[in-house]
Amino acid sequence: MTTTAQPAPPLRRRSLAHWTAIALAWAVLVAVVVLLFLVERFAERHATRTATAALAQIGWQMREQLDRGMAYRYEELRILSGLQDMQPGQLPEQRRAVLERVQQSFPLYAWIGYVHRDGRVEAATGGLLEGQDVSKRPWFQGGVQGAFVGDVHPALLLEKLLPQQQEPWRFVDIAMPVREGGGGLHAVLGAHLSWEWARDLQRNLLAQAQARYQAELFVVDAKRMVLLGPAGTEGKPLDLPAVGELRGAAGAAMRDWGDGRHYATAIVPTVGEGNYPGVGWVVVVRQSEQVAFADYHQLQREMAIGGIAVCLLAALCAPLAARRLARPLHRLTEAVGARAAGQARPVPPETAYREVELLSRALADADAREARDRAALEQVNAGLEERIAERTAQIRASQAQLHSITDNIPALVADVDRTLRYRFANRAYLDWFGRDPDALIGETMESLYGDAAVRLWQPELARVLQGERVQFERSMVLNGQRRHSTAIYLPYRDAHGQVDGFHALVFDTTASKELELRLEEEATRDALTGLPNRRLLQRNLPAALARSERQGHSLALLFLDLNGFKAVNDTHGHEAGDALLRQVGQRLVAAVRVTDTVARLAGDEYVVLLEPVNDPVADPVRVAAKIEAAIAAPFALEAATVQVSVSIGSAVYRPRCGISAEELLSGADHAMYAAKRSGRKPI
Repeated sequence: MTTTAQPAPPLRRRSLAHWTAIALAWAVLVAVVVLLFLVERFAERHATRTATAALAQIGWQMREQLDRGMAYRYEELRILSGLQDMQPGQLPEQRRAVLERVQQSFPLYAWIGYVHRDGRVEAATGGLLEGQDVSKRPWFQGGVQGAFVGDVHPALLLEKLLPQQQEPWRFVDIAMPVREGGGGLHAVLGAHLSWEWARDLQRNLLAQAQARYQAELFVVDAKRMVLLGPAGTEGKPLDLPAVGELRGAAGAAMRDWGDGRHYATAIVPTVGEGNYPGVGWVVVVRQSEQVAFADYHQLQREMAIGGIAVCLLAALCAPLAARRLARPLHRLTEAVGARAAGQARPVPPETAYREVELLSRALADADAREARDRAALEQVNAGLEERIAERTAQIRASQAQLHSITDNIPALVADVDRTLRYRFANRAYLDWFGRDPDALIGETMESLYGDAAVRLWQPELARVLQGERVQFERSMVLNGQRRHSTAIYLPYRDAHGQVDGFHALVFDTTASKELELRLEEEATRDALTGLPNRRLLQRNLPAALARSERQGHSLALLFLDLNGFKAVNDTHGHEAGDALLRQVGQRLVAAVRVTDTVARLAGDEYVVLLEPVNDPVADPVRVAAKIEAAIAAPFALEAATVQVSVSIGSAVYRPRCGISAEELLSGADHAMYAAKRSGRKPI
């Protein structure tokens, strides 16, 4: 056998140079993207840390100025309260002069007053409020208890007495108790510190912050109201949606201020200083994200431009490098393609780099081996074709012999695969089914036997396909006649040991099976009446008791004995007696239900099995009366018309009563004899 080389179809795939250029470009792109991502992440974190650290520094400075300023005033007033001029016995003019000197040294004291313990102002700077009662003021009540510092509040009594200014007067109250020599309270020294000193601090710090950081500064009280802040914010609550209690959120971070923008935010609570305990103020400094990240955004733009430039340069250089690397491989593939097309073209030696040199040597060696192998293959091919022809002839002869053997076997012989399709069938299928065996090849068992039959045999089919030898009996109707057979299924395994199908041998057992059934019928039926005999009753009665247990219903057994049968037999002969027994059996069958069983035990003794009974007491009596009436009617025999009666005994079986079939039958027998002796009606 010879073959002709067909030209290979043209290759439509992309070249190695193309894919190498793409790989290089992608590698550069991925490297640039990853590098830009890492640098951008670092730059973002660095910008966040830098912006928040600067704001935190401003917040700390403002906190220190607030705490230090309040601590100074607190200590001044505490020292002032202990001076001799503030002790009892001094004139109000002397106290006023001392208080005014203190006010002159720190003009932001808007008012300092010496208040008697009854709440009346005895001396005050500028004589303001002297003689008035201030006992209801919180600072006085706090000073009575001890050292007191109040939060920022607007002026009430002093608003009209103090000079007018651009901003409304707002005070921070400080009060100290003045003690007598014995330690008792004599007076309260109170001061209203103008909130302008805090505004000055804010303006000084904010001027630096605005110039360098464009930041905004807030001072917030313990209730989150803005004490100091940009225009329009003072006196309003500070809105930070994502922050709960401000002192608990101390620190610097990027935060959402509820206006759709993010700010670098530093939260610095005041902590007091020295004896001054603090009043819970919190310094908040913020800087818009656009300003805080200005350098970061500039770096982003520069990195994007640089990355694009690198990627463009890589896209230009990658094809050049790829073509340089792929050129030797391209020459090798051209040589291989030419040889595939039948052109005698040697493989060129390539030494551009180590891998391509090894590949060119390997291709050259493979070319030489191919020539040698082709010559050897042509020799082997010629010998193989001759052996195939011989083997084909042998197989055909074996198949003919196999068909000759199997066609003469008086049984169905077939080979079936796992899908239940025939691979072989002998001539017996033509005799049994009228189907050509060759036409059965490829057909399924369902198409031959029908779906119902194959479903019935499904357990046996499953077992043989699992590798088990199966033998079973089956019965079917063929050409209008019942046909019995014995089937043997033998599993067939392939070269790997897997079950590939099975061999089927089916023997016709119709004659022996019909003989068996006829003998079974004769053994279990009374020859005279055709009723079930004692053997069949003894076989079926335990099954009836099992059904009673399983289904939960009762059953009753009636034992019958004819009265007057012996006289008929003696007077009119055995043929008349036999005829009477047959008619009695017919009347008994007619008197009971289809589900009930009538059997003849021997002689003139019969048994009726009532199954089921709804009323175990009334139903047997009712049926017995019906039977008694049926038997009492005259019997028309060939010899004469005769009349007999019947004695009936009954026994009832209830579920879980614990008696056996023999005990039930014996109980009915005893009841019958008791009824016969007493001559009473059956019960």
